[in-house]
Amino acid sequence: MSVPSLETLASYLTVVAAVLGALLVALWLSLIIWAFRDMRARSRDPFAHFLAALLVAALPVVGVVVYLILRPPETLAEAYERALAEEALLQEIEERPSCPGCSRVIHPNWILCPYCHTRLKKACPDCNSLMELQWNLCPFCGNQQVDPYRVELPETAVSANDDHYSPVEQPTIEDTPATDI
Repeated sequence: MSVPSLETLASYLTVVAAVLGALLVALWLSLIIWAFRDMRARSRDPFAHFLAALLVAALPVVGVVVYLILRPPETLAEAYERALAEEALLQEIEERPSCPGCSRVIHPNWILCPYCHTRLKKACPDCNSLMELQWNLCPFCGNQQVDPYRVELPETAVSANDDHYSPVEQPTIEDTPATDI
């Protein structure tokens, strides 16, 4: 077996160095593109996109570490999902009805508050659907409701403005001589 010549070894080393150099350049370019895309997913500011790519391009290894330290902690999609989740939680909290008497959370189908016995809703006498207390017309069956809690005085048979009305005269005491019995 013969030993390869020095020129052959040099040519092999040149090919290996060229391949490694090409891989390093490809890695460097891919890190620049990754930093740009990652910053674009984390920020809407175009200057921040450019600055992240420039940092990784100028300082190949250290720039990536600095970028990883300084980048925003969450992507725009994650921030949007978090905001939606918070909004859903707030909406659940706000939608829970509370008793006007004691301010405790009540069920929307309750007629009375079980804690303070405040009247919350009324049932339609015709179809038994729940109605708000202010409603005088059932939205489910369309029947006119009479509010049992509103008292209206009935009209009297004789009014004071009536022409046929004559007030009763007050009895008068006459001075008559007393008779002895």
